[in-house]
Amino acid sequence: MDVLAPLDPADPAFARDPYPYYARLRGQGPAVRVPLANGTHAWLVTGYEETRAVLADPRFSNVPPPDAGRPKADSPARQARACLARHMLNSDAPDHTRLRRLTAAAFTPRRVDALRPRIEELTAGLLADVAERARRDGSVDLVDAFAFPLPVLVIGEVLGVPEADRADLRDWTYRVGSPADALTPGAVDDAWTSLHAYFTELIARKRRAPGPDLFSALTHDATEGGLDDGELLAMAFLLLFAGYETTMNLLASASLLLLTHPEELSAARRDPARWPAVVEETLRHASPLEGTTWRRTTEEVDLGGGAVIPAGASVLAVLAAASRDPRHFPDPDAFRPDRYLAGA
Repeated sequence: MDVLAPLDPADPAFARDPYPYYARLRGQGPAVRVPLANGTHAWLVTGYEETRAVLADPRFSNVPPPDAGRPKADSPARQARACLARHMLNSDAPDHTRLRRLTAAAFTPRRVDALRPRIEELTAGLLADVAERARRDGSVDLVDAFAFPLPVLVIGEVLGVPEADRADLRDWTYRVGSPADALTPGAVDDAWTSLHAYFTELIARKRRAPGPDLFSALTHDATEGGLDDGELLAMAFLLLFAGYETTMNLLASASLLLLTHPEELSAARRDPARWPAVVEETLRHASPLEGTTWRRTTEEVDLGGGAVIPAGASVLAVLAAASRDPRHFPDPDAFRPDRYLAGA
């Protein structure tokens, strides 16, 4: 068995291309205990079937252990970060079931479909700006001009953020999502503090005077007692960060893959029915999230293939690795939307 160097996700070489590392892990088994850069160890699950099994198995708890390093609420910025610890991705049944049921009741297909005209309007406006920047400057940063602002604007619609506040929401989100050393000292903490204060006031306004937005439906749903203010804060942060990051990464990755595979771009332009396959293959080939949230075993689990994970272990299901498992996806490193077409 190979001796693995500590895994450091911030390492530029790994961030640029993690797939050879994941392939090495798969060669050692469907789940491998890996040393981390912070001195701890974790089990990384890289096989496709094993990843599906972990995500469906209640023996892998979503609840972080008490010593998982959650920030202490001793400053406004840390209070804001601590709100995320209450979101439904960090909960097990029955809490997870209740939170998911309440969210599903608010995000009905009818309500979501009603957003389509506004999303199309926002998209058209950003694309017009991209075209103008390209005409004026000769080039444009697609992430900065389109892939990042579009999901933030749409989430602003979902949360019912007034138009006048959306520039601030975009700025705070950008700063929170940036490396601390890339900004002036204190900029990230200031953004966290501003988001926490803004969402706290937004929830109070929605309770007093609900609007037609989806977030208002959550604030006033009394089913099973509804969501308390802390759960609503966690939900606002979850919608913002989980929503913008995944969509931004998908849009950016799809654009890059199509530009580097012009034959696929031409085929999709000739036949619009191919676009869903392009989206699915992008999600597989360049997963917007490399891994799920961390899980913890509540008892010893035998995943097969010699992978026996002890109780109390930290476990990460690596979606990016599972989606390139050659046992499930032939020629997994190739970008081939055809694999998702009917009859393929």
